[in-house]
Amino acid sequence: MFRRGLSLEQAPPIKAVLRFFITLPVFGLILSCLMIFFPAEILTPSHPFSLSAIHLLFLGMVSMGMIGALFQMQSVLGGAPIPQPLGNSLIIHTLFTLGTLALVSAFMFGIRELFVVTSVFLGSAIVYFAQILLPLLFGKITHDTLKGMRVAIFSLFITAILGIIMASSYASQSFSDHHAMIRTSHYSMALIGWISMLIMYVAFQVVEMFYVTIPYSDWCKHNIKKILVIALSLKIIWLFTALPFEWFFDMIIVSLLVGFMVTTTKRLYTRKRRVSDASVWFWFAGMGLLGISLGTYCGSLIFGYAPLESMSLMTFGLFALSVILGMMGKIIPFLVWFHLNASGFMETPVMSNIIPQKRLKITFWLFVSTAFFTLISPLYPTLLSLAGASGMVTFGILFFNILTAFKLYYHISKNGTKFRFNG
Repeated sequence: MFRRGLSLEQAPPIKAVLRFFITLPVFGLILSCLMIFFPAEILTPSHPFSLSAIHLLFLGMVSMGMIGALFQMQSVLGGAPIPQPLGNSLIIHTLFTLGTLALVSAFMFGIRELFVVTSVFLGSAIVYFAQILLPLLFGKITHDTLKGMRVAIFSLFITAILGIIMASSYASQSFSDHHAMIRTSHYSMALIGWISMLIMYVAFQVVEMFYVTIPYSDWCKHNIKKILVIALSLKIIWLFTALPFEWFFDMIIVSLLVGFMVTTTKRLYTRKRRVSDASVWFWFAGMGLLGISLGTYCGSLIFGYAPLESMSLMTFGLFALSVILGMMGKIIPFLVWFHLNASGFMETPVMSNIIPQKRLKITFWLFVSTAFFTLISPLYPTLLSLAGASGMVTFGILFFNILTAFKLYYHISKNGTKFRFNG
């Protein structure tokens, strides 16, 4: 099942990873509350509550889940263990959580000093995270997924620098002539360099491994990151130099993401492992949401209709979240099974019993309803409250799924019986 280059012996303790995963639904519940009580404000571009919602989604949920996954995958794929994983994950998780809460509070309550607190906490978390993981990604083992992860983490670092610059402007209420360009560069680096890059290069590994699909082509694995980096870099240069035809680089990026969406959908549809698996539904939904996001973004470029750009941003966040939820549906049961099995416990459950498929399917359909009401809310704003209510149930069940898996692991590790061999 496991491909060459995987080193499960280097996996960090389960607590180092699950602390990130279990925080994701907590931020989801906070975001759902905002959607219920402040739908009109969230749907108003650049409104403080809208900016709070965006950062709850992309920082508190998407990035939190991705950092947790990286803590697991770097050790397994790179073959180099993260030093002191429990302590380091605690530091990064604490700083990242406090920084996200500070940023959301700064926007919601208009407290300028909190932008400074945000810069310190989030900046420290990302720098600390990057300086731990990046050296390990340049170890003896190297392959395309690790190279993609390097670019993604570096993009996160650049995103943080641009974010700190913007936070200082909000703190002083002094905005330079380049503020709009910095904001666009910040979003571009976050959405394309960090999120898209990481999802694509993780997919190259986990889609093949978990769902037994046809391998992605070597051309895709070798060249997508290079083309994305060049297109993204040139787009930012064009932004700051006010050169014409900036949209050309957007079209290159869109074309690559369309290719990834079509290729991944085809591989999942023709997968060899045809058992009923709710986690693959999240992948299919994610690819559909990516297609809607790219279509609405192109529409906003052609027609200059601002609501289409807002819809594209919301849909992109839902795409990333859908993929992360699909991965968590596989990774969490696997981690519980693997750590208990590696410790030799006789009571180790099969993966399908750790988070039952029935609960995963319920979570999926609730997520679909949340996404549907969110997507049509720009036309009917009151429906965003309905999306928030659906989100409350979705993330409540997700939190319960993760918590019960966590409790099962600790119950067996404390009270279980290990195999004993008579020598």
